[in-house]
Amino acid sequence: MSQPPGGPLTSRRGFLGMVGAGAFAAAGLTGCAAKKEASKGTAVAADKLKGLVPTRVPFQVTGLTPDLAGSEVVEPGFLTRPGTMVQAVTTKPITSGAEVRAMTPLWGTVPPGLGENSYYDAVNERLGGVVRFNISDGNTYVDKLNTILASGDVPEMIQIPGWNIISIAHFTEAANKLFADLSPYLAGDKAKEFPLLANYDTTAWTYGVFGGVLQGIPWQNAPYPFATVARQDILDEHGLPHPKSADDLLALGKELTDPKKKRWAFGGMDQEVQRAFGAPSEWRKQPDGTLIYKYETPEWQQSIELLTKLFEAGYVHPDVVANQFADHKELFGTGQLVMYKDGLGAIHEILGNYLPGNPKIDVRAVDPYPAHPGGKVIVWRNEPAGMFCFIRKGLGDARTRELLGIADWCSAPYGTQEYDLINNGVEGRHFTLKDGQVQQTALGRKEVAPTYLFLSGRPGAITENQYPGYVEAYHGWEQTASRYLDNDPFVGIRVERPSKMAGLTQPTEDKMNEILRGKRPVSEWATILKDWQEQGGNEAREFYMKVARENGRL
Repeated sequence: MSQPPGGPLTSRRGFLGMVGAGAFAAAGLTGCAAKKEASKGTAVAADKLKGLVPTRVPFQVTGLTPDLAGSEVVEPGFLTRPGTMVQAVTTKPITSGAEVRAMTPLWGTVPPGLGENSYYDAVNERLGGVVRFNISDGNTYVDKLNTILASGDVPEMIQIPGWNIISIAHFTEAANKLFADLSPYLAGDKAKEFPLLANYDTTAWTYGVFGGVLQGIPWQNAPYPFATVARQDILDEHGLPHPKSADDLLALGKELTDPKKKRWAFGGMDQEVQRAFGAPSEWRKQPDGTLIYKYETPEWQQSIELLTKLFEAGYVHPDVVANQFADHKELFGTGQLVMYKDGLGAIHEILGNYLPGNPKIDVRAVDPYPAHPGGKVIVWRNEPAGMFCFIRKGLGDARTRELLGIADWCSAPYGTQEYDLINNGVEGRHFTLKDGQVQQTALGRKEVAPTYLFLSGRPGAITENQYPGYVEAYHGWEQTASRYLDNDPFVGIRVERPSKMAGLTQPTEDKMNEILRGKRPVSEWATILKDWQEQGGNEAREFYMKVARENGRL
């Protein structure tokens, strides 16, 4: 699975949804909307939310020390697989015998279901009961999510990515109505009952607070939302270097694109080009003490102009031109496109899927580059948590604890039996060991998919040492990128964006994508921007300015 999967800063390719008040009629939220205006947004310093969230108690796997040290902004790396996996949870969390229903996304092929999947059988046996997954295509997950939230008929456990949440105008109202308050079970020292949940960073937990209520079990983020991912083997074959500037993308596009050989230079590159030009991830503090949003910056306009050139020149894969939600990983893994933007975790996922059929495949993350040679490099900073697992409200104390026990079990870190089973399956069936490294079997590739992972989270680590050089390369990339992290004016402040602004994200970026694909002229961006400002962007600016002033950021 891509490290979840693109980052919460802006839209996962096509993974944004806008839900207005009318869509929540069946959930009973229109009555709420009639009594008060849509959310104006909330903000509070993360340290002020500590009373609602677990007190962190680090979980140390006995005898396990990283080979490559981590820091606040670099994940630790493990170059070899531990000789012995530690059992982190000695009791089975499911004790009632009642089947658990969970809804999760998947960016890849849906595996066989219950009764036809020995991986599910093995994990469920360790859990003590059955988890039945309702799996949806991650690229169109939002459609199903919108329907579920509107109906109010949510499953017992549901994974909702943050890049959806920031675009749903009334998400907090829906969450407060539909999902359980977890503070009675997890706040402060109460989390000791669930020691693997208590192992998450406190800041990640604060991002699971919605409308003053702890509701989301966070997927803890690495500091970096994405990178340019490249087929190194194809670049080497043609003697071509990594791009050192956004300008280089045009030259690489010309060299690499060969429709007769079914090869195009690029897939989606939007956020990487925006970053390269120096546009902020969200807001930027101006010299006069005001805030400017990324859409309003000259750098954003310049990124649109360059991206449009890539499309116009025919350097973008036609499937991506036709559908921004196209499966980039398949096109990339089969060599039909050479570079695109994705979360760094996509690299090991692609290697796992395509290395068995192509031993020469080599995938690398490109070091962050500026738009112009020698220009300033910035790297957007990820929010502390990017995805959230919610538990349905009204299940009763015993069942809620049982489901939290499942999340706790699924949160076991690297070096534990639970982590190994969730990620690799059963040794001898789903994987074998060669020179101490995991080698996935054909059955493993068919049956093992990121499912139980989405019921939990864990502090980040770079652990995929079965791929030679992967851990060193990934760790080195993070060390390089850490030098360029952009100063976001709202780091350390938990902000829930105003409803109007949230609802504008999808239509605004849809129109931008139409510009890139030649369906609208570049000149129309000025009108689109003006609409964004007048329909809620300027109002959002006032909200963010107030937050920044109150927290000493302006």
